[in-house]
Amino acid sequence: MSIREAVQAAMKDAMKNKDQTRLDCLRMAKGALLVKEKESTHPEGLSDEEAIQTLRGEVKKRRQSIAMYQEHGKEDVVEQLEVEIETLASFLPQQLDEAALEAKVRAYLEAHPEINHPGKLTGALKKELGESVDGKMLNEVCKRVLEA
Repeated sequence: MSIREAVQAAMKDAMKNKDQTRLDCLRMAKGALLVKEKESTHPEGLSDEEAIQTLRGEVKKRRQSIAMYQEHGKEDVVEQLEVEIETLASFLPQQLDEAALEAKVRAYLEAHPEINHPGKLTGALKKELGESVDGKMLNEVCKRVLEA
């Protein structure tokens, strides 16, 4: 089942369960996927990789909004955005946690001791790990490991 189909099925479940918050978030996700599909040049439609990138973009937007709303003390909006992030994240591949990521970084450095710049290390690991890692967290871990 493609991500787009999974979002559609989740929308049906949310309608049946009368979960308006989840339904609104899923409708937004479907809309973002449809916009991306119309922009796509592929005749067969949106690939799962493109759908993942689109949903990650939506999650990133919400995380940035959370920081802004926290500065202004709007905790009710922050809670709503966190629920939306959780909903969107359920359609994304499982990400490595920080401890597992640090272990991978250290193992990669043992195999490639010539790398001593965080940017080069982050780029190399991002190619290797792909979508299983958050780029921002990877960069922070690489910096921390190289400084130690």
